[in-house]
Amino acid sequence: METRTPGGKVTIVTLGPEGTCHERAVKRYLEFQGVENYEIELITDFFVGLEMVRETPSSFLVQCSAHPKVHEITEKYWTEIFVVDTFIFPTKHLVLLSRREVETPRSLGIVPATKGYVDLSGWEEIVDVASKPIVGEGLLRGDYDSGLTHMEHLEEHEDELRLELDIGEIDTTWVVYGQQKRFEGDVIGIPSAYLFRAPGTDPAPVAA
Repeated sequence: METRTPGGKVTIVTLGPEGTCHERAVKRYLEFQGVENYEIELITDFFVGLEMVRETPSSFLVQCSAHPKVHEITEKYWTEIFVVDTFIFPTKHLVLLSRREVETPRSLGIVPATKGYVDLSGWEEIVDVASKPIVGEGLLRGDYDSGLTHMEHLEEHEDELRLELDIGEIDTTWVVYGQQKRFEGDVIGIPSAYLFRAPGTDPAPVAA
């Protein structure tokens, strides 16, 4: 599948559909990097996205480091696709919701990368879902009794859903893959020595 774009436009492939933590993080990352001429391709399978990046010049794949397939994406085309950058940015506001009509939830829709936030033994059936917006849609349809998704679903459907656990925004890291190897022997990163000093001994730098 090709997503070639004329005029030097950059293609960023990441997890969809619209409304994911991935989409939001990518937009803020591109703003931070000063990239204005781009398009975002949303996928639900990172292996599909990896193939797109192999075939598309000036394209990149962005994946949350919490995703259980990170090592497989990194390793599959290790001579062609490389980790070229990482960045820190929080998830959207995460919540565990249940359908109001269900007194004792027995099934849970959840993205595998978010299973660490809850004790899964509380549900009889665990349904793996591709992304959190899809979790919210399935919860509203009644595909399962509970779901770990975004706060916006509760705000928009308070008559149908109830809050079980407020997780909030979680700081996490994002991996950027590209076709041009970047590492040349030196650490690539932002100097942050103050993080490793005793509190109060050296003030943190002021953000630009």
